[in-house]
Amino acid sequence: MKFNLELIKIKRKIIGFSTVLILLSLVGILYSTFYTSYNKPINLGMDFVGGNELRIERVCEDGCSNFSPDSVLENLREISKNKKVLNNVKLQFQNNNKLISIRTPYLSIEESNNLITNLENIIGPLNYESKDSRLIGPKLGKRLLINCVSSLLVSLFAISLYITIRFDKQYALFALLALFHDLLIVFGIFSWLGIISSVEVNSLFAVSLLTIAGYSVNDTVVIFDRVRENLKSKKKDGYNETIQLSVNESFRRTTFTSITTLIPLLSIILFGSYSLFWFSLSLSLGIIIGSYSSILLAPSFLLKD
Repeated sequence: MKFNLELIKIKRKIIGFSTVLILLSLVGILYSTFYTSYNKPINLGMDFVGGNELRIERVCEDGCSNFSPDSVLENLREISKNKKVLNNVKLQFQNNNKLISIRTPYLSIEESNNLITNLENIIGPLNYESKDSRLIGPKLGKRLLINCVSSLLVSLFAISLYITIRFDKQYALFALLALFHDLLIVFGIFSWLGIISSVEVNSLFAVSLLTIAGYSVNDTVVIFDRVRENLKSKKKDGYNETIQLSVNESFRRTTFTSITTLIPLLSIILFGSYSLFWFSLSLSLGIIIGSYSSILLAPSFLLKD
């Protein structure tokens, strides 16, 4: 059965839908920047701001008792000598309350040891042999953030240069608009996730944005190539009709490629480790949005009213 997408009829709906997504993304970015505790367009994780991450197991014989993270943090603040140490602390109980994960701003060795001692006094004995800690200094985190932003900007510049050389100005402009549309929406979604669920982004998020940029441009180039070929060979057909035909001819290939790419990512989301969950989710969102913009949005820009 041949799929026939009526691109000419739904052009305004496509552009309207994308406009709504962009506005929602911008609202999330602005709200995150001016009305959150971290005052940034997106909630940056420990990779970028520095800090300590400590994981340690409790000693439990017949199952570990249940503690509320909020109540534990309140008790820690009451008995801690340095109250500032406990600002922006995040505590989680995992693995049936046996494993404790603590995220704090940058701490000295003495402050870290005092925190563990106070924690042990509140929730009971800890298995120090299971202690696993990770430390990123604020200077290193800032440098990593600068490097990630720089690599993203350089990549976008290189992609823009390639697109400009590869196509004429009109095609290049529309391909780049579709690319920035994809990146902005994914960024906006994670801004909202930071606002609603305190989701943090790390260096893997920057990697996902770079991957999304390459994937989105590749799909758009494939469809634009088909459009240019058909405009040369099917001169008798109308301009808009030829673009619509080109999209329908490329639809199956682009869709199946996206689905094939999404399958392993969905497997990681459902069955993989937590450390890869948000990375896989951002990639999946990028592939879905990128496929949408390549198939529907970018060709819609080419249509004449």
